[in-house]
Amino acid sequence: MRMRILDESELLRLEATWLRDIASHTRWCVAELRDLDDDARRTVRSAMLSACIRHRCPISLQFVTNYAAMVVTAVGMTASCAAAGAVAEAFAGGAGPARAPWWLFPLAAFAAACLSSLAAGRQDVRAIVAFFRRLGVRATVSRILRLARPGHWFPFAVSLALVVAGVGAASVTVAAASSAPAGQRPVIAAAALFGAVLGLGVLRWIRLVQNFLRSRYRKPYRARPLDGVLVELAHAAALCQALRPSWWTPRTVRRVRLSLGRAIGAADDIWAVRHRTSFTELAARREARRFHSALAELIRRHDRALTQVRTASEYDALAASLRAGVLALAEGDLTALLEHSAPEPPVSRAIRLLRRTATSLVLVAFALVIPLLPGVDSGTGAGVRVLLLMTAALSLSPAGDAASTSVRSALERSLLPGRGQ
Repeated sequence: MRMRILDESELLRLEATWLRDIASHTRWCVAELRDLDDDARRTVRSAMLSACIRHRCPISLQFVTNYAAMVVTAVGMTASCAAAGAVAEAFAGGAGPARAPWWLFPLAAFAAACLSSLAAGRQDVRAIVAFFRRLGVRATVSRILRLARPGHWFPFAVSLALVVAGVGAASVTVAAASSAPAGQRPVIAAAALFGAVLGLGVLRWIRLVQNFLRSRYRKPYRARPLDGVLVELAHAAALCQALRPSWWTPRTVRRVRLSLGRAIGAADDIWAVRHRTSFTELAARREARRFHSALAELIRRHDRALTQVRTASEYDALAASLRAGVLALAEGDLTALLEHSAPEPPVSRAIRLLRRTATSLVLVAFALVIPLLPGVDSGTGAGVRVLLLMTAALSLSPAGDAASTSVRSALERSLLPGRGQ
C-alpha cells in the first residue's frame, strides 16, 4: 500500500474512489462469467458486491495497521540484529586479545538491515518522494505543521529515519571495521550479511503483521465468514476466463494461481468462529477448522490441476468448475460447493507452529550439544555453534533459498576456514 500524507478530504476521496473501483471490479468479474444465465449473473453480482463492501478494510484502518505493522517490524528486526550481533561477538571474543568493539557486530547487522529494507521498499520511498516533490518544500512544511497528527508525518519520518539510520550506521561500521583485526572481519561480514537477508524480507513481515491486525479488528465492519472466499474465488474464476486465449502460457497460469492462493488463504481463515467462541470450546473450533480445511483443499485441488492442464478442454473444464463454485457460494449452497471435497484432518495452531519451527529447534539443540561432545576442541566447537545458530535463524527468515545458501557459505568460510582442506 502506498504511504502518503493525507488530510480528511483526501481520505474521503480515496474511500469514494475505492467504492467506485469495487463496483467496477464486480461488473468486470460478472461480465467475464459468460456461461451464467441472467438470473445467475444477478445473483453473483449482488452477492459479490455486498461481500466486497462488507469485506473491505476502510482506508483509515489500512493506514493505522500499516503504521503499527511498520513499528512492530522495525522493533523485531532491531532485536534480531542485536541477537545476531551478540552471537557473532561471542564467537569473535575467543579470537584473541585484539578484539573489535562489542557494538560493531550488531551495528553491522543493523546497518545492512536498514539498507536492504530501503532496497526492498524502494517503491514506497519513490511514492513519498514524488508526493513531496509535487507539493514543494513550503507546502510540505505547512502541511506537516498545520496537520500535526501522527498519520500525517509518519511516512516521512519513517523514511527519513531509515535513510539516516542506514547511512549513519553503515558509515560507522565501515570506519570501525577497517581498523578491526583481520581475523574478525569475516565475522563482521557474516553479521552484516545476516542483516541484509533479514531486511530483504521486511515487506513480508509487514504484511504478516498487517493481516493479523486487520483480521483482529475486522469484526466491527460486519464481514461474514465466507465473504473473502467469494470475493477472491470470483476474481480467480473471472481471471481464468479472461485469460482463456493464452491458457497455455506460464504467465497466465501464474496469475490465476496467485488469485487462487488468496482464495485458499481466505478459506483457511476461521476468525468468525474464533470470535463467536471461547478458547475452551475446542469441539466447535475443530468442526469449523474441518469445514474450512475442506474448502481450502477443494480450491487447492483446482490450483494443482491448473499446473497440469495440457489441452484447452481441460482448461475450460477447470474454468467451468470455478464458475460453479462461485455460483454455489453466491447462492449459499454449501452442500453443492463441497460435494466433491475431501476434508483434511484439522491441525491445531500449536502443531502448525511446531512444524514450522521444528528445523530451527533441532539446529539449536545440536548447537548446544556438539561443543560439549568429547573430542571436539573449543575453537571448532564455537565455530560449529555459531554456524548452527545462524542457520537456525535463517530457517525462520522469509529469505529465499539462494540468499540463505549464500549466508551459510559465507559463515562456513569465516567460521571454519579449514573445512574441505
